[in-house]
Amino acid sequence: MTISHSSLPPFLNDRPSLCSYCLQPVKGLLFHHGSRWYGACSADHLEKIKLELQTHDAFKQGVREITLQHPIINHTAVEKAVTATKEVYLKAAKRNKSYVLHEWQKDDRVRLFQQAIQEYLKYCTDQAQHGLLVKDDG
Repeated sequence: MTISHSSLPPFLNDRPSLCSYCLQPVKGLLFHHGSRWYGACSADHLEKIKLELQTHDAFKQGVREITLQHPIINHTAVEKAVTATKEVYLKAAKRNKSYVLHEWQKDDRVRLFQQAIQEYLKYCTDQAQHGLLVKDDG
């Protein structure tokens, strides 16, 4: 049975994937405040989000003091994500009898993009945790 993403409850379809405190990937921790859900990467950040929400009206209005203003694309991570999703692409192309992405069923397009984004985030998370190794050729 195939479940259409548009038929999923909004929470399952659009859950937070970045920590509302530091913008790191969410580790499954969520906080419900009013009619909104906020994601957290750690129990410590979950508590900080709760405190900020409960004590600052500015937060409720979307006024935040997050240092990251514009995300930066990691081109190496994009290339690795494309490489890692090649098999998913080929299977979907065969299933849809076309290598032209816009001719595919929507569920297959969504599945491909989800996989690519997941691979991108895995690479970026690993890099954030271990740092970027720059080898000196000298």
